[in-house]
Amino acid sequence: MSPYRTQLYRLVFAAAAVYNVAFGLWAALRPRSFFDWFDLVAPLYPSIWACLGMVVGLYGLGYAYAARHLDRAAPFIAIGLAGKLLGPAGWVLAVRSGEWPIRTVALVLFNDAIWWVPFALFLLEGTRAAAALRRSAPYVCAVVNLAALVAMATALRAGTEMVPAASDRIAYVLAHPVTWRAGWALWMAAAVSLVAFYAWWADYVEERAWALAALAIATVGLAGDLAGEALLIGWVPRDYQRVAPLATLLTGAVANGLYTVAGIILTLKTPSLPRSVRLLAWSAWTAGACVTVATLARAPFAIAIATTLLFLSFCPYAVLLGRDLNARTNAES
Repeated sequence: MSPYRTQLYRLVFAAAAVYNVAFGLWAALRPRSFFDWFDLVAPLYPSIWACLGMVVGLYGLGYAYAARHLDRAAPFIAIGLAGKLLGPAGWVLAVRSGEWPIRTVALVLFNDAIWWVPFALFLLEGTRAAAALRRSAPYVCAVVNLAALVAMATALRAGTEMVPAASDRIAYVLAHPVTWRAGWALWMAAAVSLVAFYAWWADYVEERAWALAALAIATVGLAGDLAGEALLIGWVPRDYQRVAPLATLLTGAVANGLYTVAGIILTLKTPSLPRSVRLLAWSAWTAGACVTVATLARAPFAIAIATTLLFLSFCPYAVLLGRDLNARTNAES
């Protein structure tokens, strides 16, 4: 395991520990808050939810141990990953049965889904599969983000502010709920693949503090992105007028702005990039800055144009950067 990946896994497991302990304390000390937050009927026995919070917090202690002792972390991370796979399965059953509404999707996103990739890669560390997955990060990112752009143009556009009348947007979402949710689920996958790409890219940055700072910035952006998209999946069209503007701000301004800053840092700190690759990078970051400005200005057509330019620059950039940096690795090995 490289020194960079060692440090990265420590930080990921430490973050998981902090998150689980914080969630556990919240659920244990204020068991009704979750149900108020998601507008659910309060349980007759909130102590059951409080007990669940204690279990989640206990997992956090295991992650803290794993962060400190990577050589003995595998059992803790394997158990954690199993729980993070079973949790969403139980959530799907609860939603299908009507016990929980889909607006609780944020719970499984932040408790479970965002941890799948780093936990799984740690357990695969040292295998050919892990090496192949790391090498594929830029190509997967390019493909998934391009698919997300296509989904926006075809499946999601009619429910966004590109359509002037809010009533028409709401009618579209009501008529196409599966398409709407699947489209935003794809955007979630694109966001995760982007941060995974940044994590792969950061390994090639010599100044480790800058690399980790960029990755931390992108991770905060991911949290904003997933929160906004969870609102669009779970709360629209029920609260469209209140939720949609907030979701747009989280995704287009907060998340995109932070992704752009992280990309700029990594570009500046990556030595000897070919001129064509660097040109595509700066084209992408310029377009990304324009998306942020257009979002803050609430200019939907400008957002659409800048987003298209961003993705058309970024996707080939990710492929070319992947080819260049993977070639360096092959030449050194």
